Amino acid sequence: MRRSLQLVTLLIGVVVGYAIAVVASPGVVAPSVTPEPGDRTAPAPTISSTTMPASTTLPASWPEIYLVWSTGGLTPDLVNGLIERFDEVSVVRGDTVELDTDDGWLVPLDGLAIDPVAHIPFDTGRSLRDLAPGTIALGETSSSFRGLGVGDAMSISGTSYEIVAIAPDGVVGAAEVIFSASDENAPVVTDRYSLVSTDLERNEFESIVRDLYDGPAPLRIRSHDETPWMRHGDAVLPQIFIKTALGEFAYSSRSGSEFSQDPVYVDANIVDAEVPILGAVTCHETVVEMLHGAMNELVEEGLGHLVDPAGFAGCWNPRYIRATTGKPAGISRHAWGAAIDLNAASNPVGSAGTQDSRLVATMADWGFTWGGDWLVPDPMHFEYGILPRG
Repeated sequence: MRRSLQLVTLLIGVVVGYAIAVVASPGVVAPSVTPEPGDRTAPAPTISSTTMPASTTLPASWPEIYLVWSTGGLTPDLVNGLIERFDEVSVVRGDTVELDTDDGWLVPLDGLAIDPVAHIPFDTGRSLRDLAPGTIALGETSSSFRGLGVGDAMSISGTSYEIVAIAPDGVVGAAEVIFSASDENAPVVTDRYSLVSTDLERNEFESIVRDLYDGPAPLRIRSHDETPWMRHGDAVLPQIFIKTALGEFAYSSRSGSEFSQDPVYVDANIVDAEVPILGAVTCHETVVEMLHGAMNELVEEGLGHLVDPAGFAGCWNPRYIRATTGKPAGISRHAWGAAIDLNAASNPVGSAGTQDSRLVATMADWGFTWGGDWLVPDPMHFEYGILPRG
């Protein structure tokens, strides 16, 4: 189909490797170098047929690896219960952290905190062995994107950290920066997910874990072959891949979920445009092309009635995710102009929604993943994330 050829060019910038992915070695830069607002581009890696990497295939004799996570984080009872019940458990913290720049702007990073010893069953190459308080590791793609490597330094939330490791994306959920869980000053505090290695079959494992959990939000359990990313928010691209494809911005003056976004990024990437059905939109220029293609195809196929123009609830909006649990969440894809809300009135967050499967399929063909499949469904929401099928 013609859109497949168009999107291979359009969506260059998304990484397809998983735990065994090969990423270019970072360049050498002075430890004092920090990016300036708007100056955050990197050569885009070549993509193949999908942005979601293939799962790692384990030998039949190996224990299964399970992912456990919940919106808003894991409860203390669940964390303690997993550690008591299973021998090989890594509890991973995750929060947005902020890279300092020389002019006072802050760059939001996807941060994790990991105990390198507990993580050994999931890091067989021991890539995190040197991680300790006062130091950090970078994921492979994060290292390549920034041109930073071992021995360089980053200033995060007012503290300078030495980079001591570059970890495979599959080991650290493609996080941008990883702290030691024993670092009391690390700005990462929320127990986001756990990895568990066990010989138990899926049904037995899930029964035990759900008996341990009594939290306010749904719980998701996945085996290694059921999800492309063994981390919380496993249904969407990790943030570093959004940056690789759509650029990186800084912000200031954060108040609650809102912030003032780097105008250099906005001027270079966010555009006003007219698209079929919806009319005027404000999105990332790459996403505008995708959205235009999807809406135009609906019109050509006689399916324009599946989208109500009055139900379009926006695209670009610089803010954090409005978490349903009340706990802090990450940067919204709307901040990149990379998410679109369609038929909003009949598809509120938390509902099954009323979106027609033909609309969902067309959006997927044009590179959008659908929030209706999320742990907490958001059926109005479509965001940059998946290349065309077939």
